[in-house]
Amino acid sequence: MSDTLTTGFVAEAMRAKGYDVRPGPDVPVTGGAADSRNVMPGDLFTAFPGENVDGNDYVPAAIANGAVAVICERAPEDVGDCTVVVAPNATRAVGELAHAWRMECNPKVVGITGTVGKTTAKEMTAAVLAAQFRTHKSEGNFNSREGLPLALMSLRRDHEVSVLEMGMDSAGEIVELCEIARPDVGVVLNIGLTHVSKLGSIEAIAREKLSLARWLPEKATAILNLEDPRIADAAHELRCRVIGFGQAVAHREGRMELTYGEYTSERLAGSRFWVSAGPNSNYRVDSPLPGEHTVPAVLTALCAGMALGMRLVDACNAVGKTNVSGRSRTLAGINGSTVIDDRYNASPASVAGALRLLRENRNGTRIALLGKMAELGDFEREEHKRMGTMAKTCADILASFGPLGRIIIDAAVVAGMTDAHWFETKEEASAYVASRATEGSTILVKGSRSEALETILPLLEAKP
Repeated sequence: MSDTLTTGFVAEAMRAKGYDVRPGPDVPVTGGAADSRNVMPGDLFTAFPGENVDGNDYVPAAIANGAVAVICERAPEDVGDCTVVVAPNATRAVGELAHAWRMECNPKVVGITGTVGKTTAKEMTAAVLAAQFRTHKSEGNFNSREGLPLALMSLRRDHEVSVLEMGMDSAGEIVELCEIARPDVGVVLNIGLTHVSKLGSIEAIAREKLSLARWLPEKATAILNLEDPRIADAAHELRCRVIGFGQAVAHREGRMELTYGEYTSERLAGSRFWVSAGPNSNYRVDSPLPGEHTVPAVLTALCAGMALGMRLVDACNAVGKTNVSGRSRTLAGINGSTVIDDRYNASPASVAGALRLLRENRNGTRIALLGKMAELGDFEREEHKRMGTMAKTCADILASFGPLGRIIIDAAVVAGMTDAHWFETKEEASAYVASRATEGSTILVKGSRSEALETILPLLEAKP
């Protein structure tokens, strides 16, 4: 019996659900893809319909690129040896397949949700657990009702643990992901304003994020950031075991808590702090992740290790041996500066964390180039003002651009910052930042993905 998913298993599982299955040879399935351009030989391709692009139109391209199985809503004409599943709803069908394969392999599943930091927490958790278990993890940002099932296509029967990121942009999505993945451990990192324009309120976001913990059965474990008041308030309602973490956590009888203190910044090289799970249980953690805002990702990994039977000391030692870098990258910058490339996304919490990291770098001029934050709805103006006010305490020079950038700069000036500058375009802003960079400067680049800040990085990077 193969350790990997096979087209034979795909055909059998999908036929059991009543779908039209056209089987090909029984060969291994090594991964999943939803973009025909990213299909690798051995992948299962799912043709999701979209508002602008219909994946069903790209089934022939996926097969040409090596897909050995396809789930689609319209039967293609020429499939060669590819196993094809035709279903009225491809999203539902691939979810059912992923669930069947997860139950077949039967690993312990760790599901991680939160407004910011999910990917870093997933990477750190998988790295720590890999010190003791054969560990699978979701790749990239495969964390949605379409993406998470594809992440499970690379699960193997010999995996003991699977670490999965669980995202959402609509009500009910987290529970859907739980029904597919059946987590044994559920992590709620934090609750913030991302997607508030879609869900309507911070309370609605909290309900959705906490639905992971509320879904967990009695014998499962919820890992909760108890420094977030909305998460802490919900902790006592849960039927499952709870492990809480934070810097200052009130003890509750019957609950395990992991606290941290004595944080020391190693600037961009990482950080050091101590953790305690009670009397005579104090250990030093040397984390490769810079910035105190990354500590919850490490605590998540330590708690997950304890939940699955690792000794805390072993989990702490494993952190120091990882090479997890988080979303941000450190680049050699122009004129001997250093660039913190943290442009993957931007929310109030992630911007605050990035600015605090910039503040920790006190050896040279600190420069922040900030783009807008997206999907904030009615909170948009207020949160961009808050960004500007905070930048005054964290940066020596501030640059921003566009309509929301004007709000950032105005707020910084009102707060007393004199070296704050607004520009119409990101190109003008980055050119100005490049002109101010000197030996030892640290430049933070942060903004929403929609800003496409990767296009201005060449202006800030060191020339070959």
